[in-house]
Amino acid sequence: MSVNNLEIFPWNENFETAIPSIDEQHKTLLGLLNKLVCHLAYQADAPALNTVFEQLKEYTVIHFAYEEGIWQQHFGNDAWVDWHKHSHSDFIGEVIKLKAEENNKPLDSVIEDIVKFLTHWLAFHILESDKRMAKVVLALSSGMSLPQAKELANHHMAGATRILIDTVMTMYDKLANSTVRLTREIQARKKIEQELLEAKKQAEDANSSKSAFLANMSHEIRTPLNAITGMVYIMKSEGLSPDQEARLDKIDKAGKHLLSVINDILDLSKIEAEKFVLEEREIAIESLLANVASMLSDRIREKNLRLIVTHEKLPRNLLGDSTRLQQAILNYVNNALKFTDTGSITLRTQILEENDDTVLLRFEVQDTGIGIDENTLPKLFKAFEQADISTTKKYGGTGLGLAVNKKLAELMGGAVGVESTVGEGSCFWFTARLSKTAESKQSQLRQVSGWAEEQLKNRFLGSRVLLAEDDPFNQEVSIYQLESIGFRVDLVEDGAEAVKMAKENDYALILMDMQMPIVSGVDATRAIRLLPGREKTPILALTANAFAEDRQNCLAAGMNDHIAKPIDRNRLFEALLKWLTINEQD
Repeated sequence: MSVNNLEIFPWNENFETAIPSIDEQHKTLLGLLNKLVCHLAYQADAPALNTVFEQLKEYTVIHFAYEEGIWQQHFGNDAWVDWHKHSHSDFIGEVIKLKAEENNKPLDSVIEDIVKFLTHWLAFHILESDKRMAKVVLALSSGMSLPQAKELANHHMAGATRILIDTVMTMYDKLANSTVRLTREIQARKKIEQELLEAKKQAEDANSSKSAFLANMSHEIRTPLNAITGMVYIMKSEGLSPDQEARLDKIDKAGKHLLSVINDILDLSKIEAEKFVLEEREIAIESLLANVASMLSDRIREKNLRLIVTHEKLPRNLLGDSTRLQQAILNYVNNALKFTDTGSITLRTQILEENDDTVLLRFEVQDTGIGIDENTLPKLFKAFEQADISTTKKYGGTGLGLAVNKKLAELMGGAVGVESTVGEGSCFWFTARLSKTAESKQSQLRQVSGWAEEQLKNRFLGSRVLLAEDDPFNQEVSIYQLESIGFRVDLVEDGAEAVKMAKENDYALILMDMQMPIVSGVDATRAIRLLPGREKTPILALTANAFAEDRQNCLAAGMNDHIAKPIDRNRLFEALLKWLTINEQD
């Protein structure tokens, strides 16, 4: 049986008057009521209100006229007939009222009102009044006088039958009220669900717009930043006076600071939008710590501080995101450098938990700086929070680094924390759970600044490479860096030229920007991979599109690696050495 045919109010002997023509009209009304209740309770097809009111009109015209004719025939001018006619008039008045409200209420509200009205009519008029009148008619047919027949009808209605009718009336009345209440709850829930869906869509649209804006902002800022930092390096390489070199150092530091702020904002936004993806690659913690020490050695010496690096014997077969681990450690160490003028900074790593599949590491950065008061500690890992305004004015910074660390640690299955004493220093820590591999396949490339550059000069001097780059400033910077290690560089300014040159020449390696006119770097890579003999030519993305999805798009198109602008010279040379070595072995 379909929902539209369900009988919420099934016809039974309780409704029967024993006068067939009257019962048939009652059945018709009951069918209409069932249809309306099915719509409210089960969201079955809603009948057209015009049809509903037409059926009610027919009921009042045909049924009332027929029923009143029977009562008049048997009761004459008795008061019961007048009362019954009056109840029929009330019914017509109520229907007219409901009809008048049709255009001022939602469909379901009008149907609710009709259902409630008809349910009461069913209980109080048909079950009681009509049946009482019918019992009188039947008694009169057996030869009783009208007073005797009325007394007998009242007696039947007052006994067990009366109790049954009271029960039925209560049951149907409650059912009607429950149906209306249920309907309202369903409607309220549907309204909430619809509002949630709309809110979700708006949030998704906002996130999409935000992501598009951030991606564009990242590209537009990284491209000139690469030119700035690259030009600084070129100028310093050409020989300068001490004052000029010191000024360029300040420009370089300002550029790197700006880049760190951009990276922190983008990382935080991506994490909050749940679009941040951690990589899982083989990682050597000792090399990572050594790389951090190397990167910060000049600043440590400038402030006459000591950097102490200690760690337990660590597993060699670990998987993790080395870039993000290094970022988190650098955020802590840079923070310590900012607030420490004398003494030392200690970078410590220890194992908290270890099993066959994972290891939980704790990374600590302890300093002998100014320390933090206990009232400030709870605010430290919130975005854009610092100790106080005076701290911001004196030491600078956005307060984003610690917030990013908190998010990164949580993504890596860990947590963050700090212990500090004013005037004695602070110890910032975070934990990260890393997976284990079956065997260690760690790269043998040494993560020491300058080592990859020397290897390239010794082993791959004279290598011919193709550079696809459309920005004039970045062309100059990249060509200078590549020629500084003895490479021969062919330059093209769009993807179509890159495909043409790759077809005509056998390059040791191709460096490809992503966003170029005519043909993008991604499409150019796909085309190059289809060229005979170019299936394994190393292609490295050299791009300001720095998001994780940008890297995935590059790799999916057939590129071997992704290097984000502004280009870190050591990162570039390490990648060149890695892929030239692999290509040489193939």
